[in-house]
Amino acid sequence: MQTVMRTILHDRHVNLGAKLVEFCGWEMPIQYSSVIEEHNAVRSGVGIFDVSHMGRVEVSGPQAEEFLDYLSTNKISGKKDCTATYTVWPNENGGTVDDCIVYRRSAEDFFVVVNAGNRDKDLAHMKKYAKNFDVQVKDYYEKDGILAVQGPKSLELMAQIFPEIDDLKFMRFADLEYKGKAVIVARAGYTGEAGVEIYAENHVIAELWDKILDLGQPFDIRPIGLAARDTLRLEMGFALYGHELTDDIAAIESVSAWTVRFAKGPFVGSEAMQKLEASGSKRQQIGLEILDRGIAREGAELFFENEKIGWITSGTQAPSLSKAIAIAISSKSLEEGATVEVQVRKRALKARVCKIPFYSNK
Repeated sequence: MQTVMRTILHDRHVNLGAKLVEFCGWEMPIQYSSVIEEHNAVRSGVGIFDVSHMGRVEVSGPQAEEFLDYLSTNKISGKKDCTATYTVWPNENGGTVDDCIVYRRSAEDFFVVVNAGNRDKDLAHMKKYAKNFDVQVKDYYEKDGILAVQGPKSLELMAQIFPEIDDLKFMRFADLEYKGKAVIVARAGYTGEAGVEIYAENHVIAELWDKILDLGQPFDIRPIGLAARDTLRLEMGFALYGHELTDDIAAIESVSAWTVRFAKGPFVGSEAMQKLEASGSKRQQIGLEILDRGIAREGAELFFENEKIGWITSGTQAPSLSKAIAIAISSKSLEEGATVEVQVRKRALKARVCKIPFYSNK
């Protein structure tokens, strides 16, 4: 029987009254109070997340840039140092191994943050192709932790600890120090709000968690669980692996299609994806606003004019919008405003095709 892993912050979560669940082999806080309260705290103020279950892999060597470019749909080569790039890693059939963020220190020094449930698969995928490049791949998941601090008040709060973030642009990062210990602070997140993600050794992460919660009291900071993390990302139309991206769903069919850069040259799965695009059988992911009472969950079948055209990949009641929303994958190209039906148990819920993202804080 496999042992469930715990982050360095486990006892703190218990003391804060978190409801803990098993997630991708980790015991993680799903919520502390109500999901709606936590969601709204991030949209209006500031929240702190323990995301130490995410995997972190170091990639170094003379061909590190070339190697990561070959694995990725997005362009990795030629970026400035201290830049973060969201990308998808396809398989040879065009489906998806994972989506991840690639952090560049230099052309020969990167680290990659991958999804917790895909860590072993990602490492095997990297090592398979690393044989053809002069690179080293090293797993860091046991040593380091990750915090995310998100919300419109997050930068004001975090500048009290790291004044350097005032000059940090979105999807850029800096190598900093906290009490003499190395810390990476990135302007990034999975919520659609301003915020930072912090990478450091576990004991430093524990100290920072306590410090941020203490300094955050005047900002009414809240610890945030995985449930609100999911409603926040879904309102923004961000992909979640296993839902919008899978072994059988290509990046070009997904909400992450914008990452696909065929012009950069061949990459794993690029030939298969180009054939899919040319075949006319490429599907698309669409946003839905549920018009009837009810929530369309993952797997619910999607119909247009009595014809099954796809299924729901993610769905929820959106706290910021006070209505149910969903992302669906469709074999038909549908215009915004088109009416469809979603089969939920024995009911057909009417829904309207709408833009993604569903929510805007502008």
